[in-house]
Amino acid sequence: MQKYEKLEKIGEGTYGTVFKAKNRETHEIVALKRVRLDDDDECNPVQRISAEEALQHPYFSDFCPP
Repeated sequence: MQKYEKLEKIGEGTYGTVFKAKNRETHEIVALKRVRLDDDDECNPVQRISAEEALQHPYFSDFCPP
């Protein structure tokens, strides 16, 4: 996440927090989702991340590990 400058929190849900951020090199504005990895979650966070990675949508970018 050092590659990005967090600008503001834009949302929060069951699985994490979404931030508006800027790529420090390209200055591209992106949305970053920081996923919470709680042991008591009913849904496996790894499955959730895998499902989000598989999405093909112009507003959904690539998965970027920390």
